[in-house]
Formats: sequence, structure tokens, C-alpha cells
Amino acid sequence: MNEYYRQLITEKLEMLAPASRFNLRELLGHEWPNDAGAARKLGRDFRAQIADFHGIADEGRDNENLRWYRKQ
Repeated sequence: MNEYYRQLITEKLEMLAPASRFNLRELLGHEWPNDAGAARKLGRDFRAQIADFHGIADEGRDNENLRWYRKQ
């Protein structure tokens, strides 16, 4: 994950209330990559580096194959 997205995600996560449930597309809004390949890579990178974002838990995928997270 590049530094721009790492910083953007960190800033957006800080604004979330504790116990908030989110997905990356929703979290990033208009900053979400338009390119499907770039979006998948960002999602994979975030999940692989989730330990770097303290207090974030992976909640798994829903029936639409969308991965959800929770700020603890």
C-alpha cells in the first residue's frame, strides 16, 4: 500500500466512532480507486497490513463478497 492511501486510511479511521463497522470502499468514498485491479490490490494490502492499523478487526465477508471491518 502506498503512503498516500496509508495516511488517508489512518485519517479516516481516526474519525470513526468506536465499534463502527465499515468497508474500505465506504471509508474512502470518492478516494476509492476507479480501476478494479487497483481497488482489489488496495483491499488485499489493507487486509495484509491490518495489524499496522491499531484497533481494527476483520469481520469477514458478507453474502455480496464485501469484506467488513470494525473499529474497536
